[in-house]
Amino acid sequence: MRFHPSHLLTVLLSVLLLSSGQTPARAAAEQTVPPLTDADCIKCHRQPARDIAEHGGAHKTAIGCFDCHQSHPPAGKAVIPSCSDCHGPKDAAHFALQGCQDCHAPHAPGISDLSALPDATAACLTCHEAVGKDFKQHPSLHADQACTDCHSGHGLASGQFSPCLDCHEPHQDGMQQQDCTGCHAPHRPTAYAFSPSTPTRWCAACHEETVASLDAHGGAHKTAITCSDCHQNHPPAESGVIPACADCHAPGAAEHYRVDGCLRCHNPHEPLRIDMSAVSPVKPICLSCHAAPGREMHDWPSAHAEMDCNECHAEHGLASSCLDCHDGHSSDMAYADCLKCHQPHSPTALQFGQSGIAPQLCGSCHRQPLKELGATDTEHGNLECVFCHRRTHKVILSCDNCHGQPHDAGIHRQFSDCNHCHQGPHALRN
Repeated sequence: MRFHPSHLLTVLLSVLLLSSGQTPARAAAEQTVPPLTDADCIKCHRQPARDIAEHGGAHKTAIGCFDCHQSHPPAGKAVIPSCSDCHGPKDAAHFALQGCQDCHAPHAPGISDLSALPDATAACLTCHEAVGKDFKQHPSLHADQACTDCHSGHGLASGQFSPCLDCHEPHQDGMQQQDCTGCHAPHRPTAYAFSPSTPTRWCAACHEETVASLDAHGGAHKTAITCSDCHQNHPPAESGVIPACADCHAPGAAEHYRVDGCLRCHNPHEPLRIDMSAVSPVKPICLSCHAAPGREMHDWPSAHAEMDCNECHAEHGLASSCLDCHDGHSSDMAYADCLKCHQPHSPTALQFGQSGIAPQLCGSCHRQPLKELGATDTEHGNLECVFCHRRTHKVILSCDNCHGQPHDAGIHRQFSDCNHCHQGPHALRN
């Protein structure tokens, strides 16, 4: 039998194992033992495992047990690591604070209870720097409070912070937390931030009279927009508080919008309740919006065309009665009767329909025809003047418009004017 060199190597390894007290079988078994995992830790350390599972944060998702606990008693000494091993003081201001475990439990680093801390504000602001900036830029009573006055726990889940309405009275019944934060951010409550969904009724809590004016006389400012469409900011802010009218009413959109000094006539919260006495003469401004009356006064000159608009219109939308200046055609005449014939901006262009105008109104000027009609026993005495004098003043219908030619053709040829026999339409004789 030949001796192979590998046989010598086997013999030497066997001698070494025997001298160390291990058998080849035992050495092979130790080489096949799997490494420990987090699941092995859970077998003994159940509470830390539950804390990690429920509140571990990045300590649960980004690392495992052996990233921090690299050895275990009694074999090792570095059992509890220092927080700064991972969270270096130079990496963030918050990591430079001392006493990490006053707030953070390593297995539940998300803070669950702030109530034990007398004033955590300084520590909180090293991490929540934006909050500190808000406090500095927008001073308020909130900035003078400790974080723990409002935040009993870390986070924004229900129960971790106090709702606004725990301390503040609501603007209106039925307000919820989301209504408060729709305008007021808790860390900068004086820096109002509106949205188009902010209801006008919230504003009424402080601006009651203004909202009442808007409700009564707001016009489209009430129905088409909300407060926040115009007031996109609120004092003490210096911009966006009072908008320019031209932001919505662009000068290029209408001639009236090119008139300067909107506020001379229009209060934004009651824009159609116009002070007609604020400008003199006011007619050029009125006609920039009401072009039709301007055309009527031009086409039908009268004393009315020489007057300023506010002599008849003390308020926008209201007009003086004709009878405030003019004597009526009869003692029982009403303003509505005036308008049946005379339009205020073209009073000399008498226009009327085919009925509804009492003959007595015409008779105030045309006394003799009215007297004759009152004396006749014919059907003409029962007709209104406008039945024959239609549409406008001085229109006279021909008899044949109604009667045709009731006589023989020869009579009509001989007497072409009906009045030769019938003495006129008002004193009609058959």
